[in-house]
Amino acid sequence: MSDIPLCTIAISSTLPPDEIESLQTSLQITKVKLQKSTDRVLGVDDIVVIASVVSGAAATAQLIDYGIKVGQAIANWRRRLREKGIEPAGKLTHPKRPPLDLSTATDEEIQAWLSQE
Repeated sequence: MSDIPLCTIAISSTLPPDEIESLQTSLQITKVKLQKSTDRVLGVDDIVVIASVVSGAAATAQLIDYGIKVGQAIANWRRRLREKGIEPAGKLTHPKRPPLDLSTATDEEIQAWLSQE
C-alpha cells in the first residue's frame, strides 16, 4: 500500500522548537503519518512536514475525517500559540490546491481547505 498525501505543512523555524514539536505530536495523535521533508521548498529555514494516510478503502473513505482531525489539531495549536503571544507562521500546501497561510486563515478556512478532495 502507498500513502495518500493529505497536505504539506511548512512551519517557520522562527517558532520555538518545542512549539513545532507540539504540532507534530498533535498531528501524530490523529493517526496521520508524518514525514519531515529534506526539501525546504517554501524557504530556507522552514521545517516541512508531509502529512499522509496509508492508502486503502478505509483510508480513502475516511480522508475527509482525517482532514477534520488535522484541521482541529492545527486550530488548537494556533490557539495555544496566540495565547502565548506567538503568531503561527506557516503554510499548508497541496499539489491540487493553492497554498494557505496559517497566520491569516481562519479555522473555518483551514477546515474547508483540508476537506477538499
